[in-house]
Amino acid sequence: MKTALRLITFLTRKIIDIAVVIILIIMATFISYDMANIYVVANDGLSKRAEIIISNENPSDLNKFFTLKYLNSDTMLSSGQFKDYIVSDYNYELKIKKLWVWPWESTTEMVVEEFIPESSWKFSISDEFRERLTLAQMPPEDEVGEEVEDEESNIDDDNTDEDSEIQEEEAPEFVLEIPKPKWQNGEKIIEFRKIDGRWEIDGMVFVKNINLEQDN
Repeated sequence: MKTALRLITFLTRKIIDIAVVIILIIMATFISYDMANIYVVANDGLSKRAEIIISNENPSDLNKFFTLKYLNSDTMLSSGQFKDYIVSDYNYELKIKKLWVWPWESTTEMVVEEFIPESSWKFSISDEFRERLTLAQMPPEDEVGEEVEDEESNIDDDNTDEDSEIQEEEAPEFVLEIPKPKWQNGEKIIEFRKIDGRWEIDGMVFVKNINLEQDN
């Protein structure tokens, strides 16, 4: 009798151990699958979002990465902040800092650092933007005239013939200062929601500014 009880107890423990291992394997499989999908959605979706914002393109291609609720609330998609720039190249960086999701969850969050180095922008500007910058930065003509008059008044009438032959220095050439494009570099919380078995980005919360170039 005791031998039978010991055998039953041993088998029960083995069955429980095997069941626990199977459950853990199943959970790990689902967790890995969900996390892999979220990684892909985050990388492809956020980089595509940046490309559309920078190129001023139609955001319809974002439907497979973002929920309709998020697309309707994303002000950067309609801000037109890059409309004066013609961007030919840039380096988009996305660093995932934190992510976890349980198999039974339909929502989760990811902490990321999204960044475009200032030194990576390759761009030109529109003619209209160039005209606006020129009007804003060009010194008024009356100031230029006053500078010329001041220089002439300082010339001594008793200068020798040799001194009179010295040519006046030319006025410094006007150099237009063109501001570089700026991305919203920072640490952000990306909110995900599972809809019909697919993970989609449902929200984005800006946490803090970062400057990876300065940190490096």
